[in-house]
Amino acid sequence: MGRTLTIAKKEMKDTLRDRRTILLLIVFPLVVFPLLGTLVFRYTQRQAERADEERVEIALIGDEYAPGLRQVVAADTQIVIVPGVRLEDIQDLIRADSLDGAIVVPPEFQDRIDADAQATALIFFQSSGAFNVTEGRLLAVVEAYDEEIVSGRIDRLALDPDLFDAIETQRVDLATLQEVMGQQVGGFLPYVFVIFMFTAAMNVGIDLSAGEKERGTLETLLSSPATRLEIVLGKFLVITSVAITSAIASIASLALVVRFGVGVEIPPEIMDVIWSVLNFKVIAMLATLLVPLAAFFASAVLAVAILAKSFKEAQGSLVPLTIVMIVPVVLGLLPGIELNARTALIPILNVSLATKDVISGTINPLHLAISYASLFALAGLSLWFCVKWFSREETLFRN
Repeated sequence: MGRTLTIAKKEMKDTLRDRRTILLLIVFPLVVFPLLGTLVFRYTQRQAERADEERVEIALIGDEYAPGLRQVVAADTQIVIVPGVRLEDIQDLIRADSLDGAIVVPPEFQDRIDADAQATALIFFQSSGAFNVTEGRLLAVVEAYDEEIVSGRIDRLALDPDLFDAIETQRVDLATLQEVMGQQVGGFLPYVFVIFMFTAAMNVGIDLSAGEKERGTLETLLSSPATRLEIVLGKFLVITSVAITSAIASIASLALVVRFGVGVEIPPEIMDVIWSVLNFKVIAMLATLLVPLAAFFASAVLAVAILAKSFKEAQGSLVPLTIVMIVPVVLGLLPGIELNARTALIPILNVSLATKDVISGTINPLHLAISYASLFALAGLSLWFCVKWFSREETLFRN
């Protein structure tokens, strides 16, 4: 064990001398990630504000059959009525962005209103528009006119307003605030874990395997009294440590973004909820998920990179795996997929699902233990392959 730690110290010194590692490990998660988050939040907020301020241009077909509706629509300063639009041209104009939307009133509209019956109005819009502003404004103006008509009927006929609502539906949400936070925030955190941990592990793992082969420094290490197992374990410990550090740094930067704001004003009551949910116990349990995931990434990267004969070849083999690593995280966001005895055996997916359950406070200890065991088992299997390949001269001295 002493020689393993000596190898690990030597590898850590070599790792910290590499500027690329320092940039990837410290600068990128602590500087780039908050910067990107700030830019994305501010851009989204600005676009939402602009969309809310813009006026929408609509066509009002059949307004002669609904003078009251036309009056309400014309009174809205954020809606512009475009005259002379034919019914048959509405769809083409909206799809061509020449028109934002349209309200179509049938000829019997006013007759049904006068008869205290229910009239129909068609609303045309394109949901792919920015923040779907058109739909919201058209619905709001039609509902405003609807309320005006109903209020008039109630007053004119001296009716009880409760007659129009025979059943009052009250929403009772049995989900706790912590469970809601777990489903929303817990689905996002694994992206941080996977992207930063795997990227850091890949960068360092390639340098400590294929990079050393390319530089010719691996022969010096092999001539030391350390066994092949001790060499592999030393490199594995360094890669795991770097991956964990990168994940912690990225989580810390995310916490700073939430704590000090990113140009979006978060209400104090929401901030209180966030910090009450992300308590010490939850954070500690999330930290324990980093260890098996980092071990899995470190062993997988080392197993693949040691087969490459150059740094470039190792990158070409590992970069496509980044996309593969994201797929289980995406699956964890889909409804109906929960952490159970089966999904706990699937690497990365188990961490994604466990993260949501930990934040929700509904984690099953057995399923969490299975997740740990499966990740450590796969890491051990990869390490076993690494040791076997380290024992083969044709693998170590490929050229």
